[in-house]
Amino acid sequence: MTTRATAALATAALMSGLLLTGASAATAAPREPCTANCQSRLSLPGGGQLPYHATYPLTGATEARGAVVVVHGTGRNAQGYFDGMVKAAGTLIERTAIIAPHFQTADDNPPQQDARWTNSGTGSWKDGGNAVRPTGLSSFTAVDHILRTLADKSRFPNLTKVTVAGHSAGGQFVQRYAAGSPAPAELTGLEITYVTANPSSYLYLNSQRPALGSCPGYDNYKYGLKQRNPYMSRPSADQIRARYSSRRVTYLLGERDTLRDSSLDTECPAEAQGRNRFERGNAYFDSVTGQFPGLPHRLVTVPGIGHDGTAMFGSSQGRSAVFNGR
Repeated sequence: MTTRATAALATAALMSGLLLTGASAATAAPREPCTANCQSRLSLPGGGQLPYHATYPLTGATEARGAVVVVHGTGRNAQGYFDGMVKAAGTLIERTAIIAPHFQTADDNPPQQDARWTNSGTGSWKDGGNAVRPTGLSSFTAVDHILRTLADKSRFPNLTKVTVAGHSAGGQFVQRYAAGSPAPAELTGLEITYVTANPSSYLYLNSQRPALGSCPGYDNYKYGLKQRNPYMSRPSADQIRARYSSRRVTYLLGERDTLRDSSLDTECPAEAQGRNRFERGNAYFDSVTGQFPGLPHRLVTVPGIGHDGTAMFGSSQGRSAVFNGR
């Protein structure tokens, strides 16, 4: 064979290979979602990193049509909540980015680069408090950053729906975040819903309580709108009311979550809301729907379930609330 013929064949083979490579890239099979050993880190505004577990990392995924941001409880078991939500997703897992942020405290012995909060007090992650490190970073700001990342079409071009969900202390977080965050109003192309499951207490938007006795400070934040923390002080009280009453919120209550267990908030302002989580949730729903008739909130109860996040989100009612329309 001549040198010219050999070169021609080589060129044809190369072009063929390039064409096949291009066709393969265009029709590449979707990535499989991660379901084990799925921890990544997100760089936060102002410094610090936030560890999180995710089926698709926040660097982006064309496969994701929807997302669930699930907030852990007071034990900060982000891995457990991630695992439970992955199981609840079932066949929807392939097109759902499930993200479980980990709000660490000193008890978690976080590395120096990671953000760190407290479990209570002014730096509590549960109600949007500012981090111990880096100073001034609200845990609510961290979720704002997650939502803005999910709304970035260069990263998630096909994502249209996000649910922010939490159980117990995570439910407290989600309920207050829904009232205070400006992010949802800024994001176009995303439908955002909130699911607050079995929290110990709620942020009331008026001064009335179902069981109010002598209780100084009952209307201070995190229970009311007075003396709010820095993040929640950015909007006015009227702006908070307007935001919350316009947002799509599901109150998911276990019908057997009626025990006064060791993790129930028994502070006076919480006791003014009712005797147990189930009673407090029903009373709050009556209060907020009475104050704002026609708001897009709904109350969903789960029969036979107590204070169990995995069982709540894995129930038919929980799955419908979290993965609605997907």
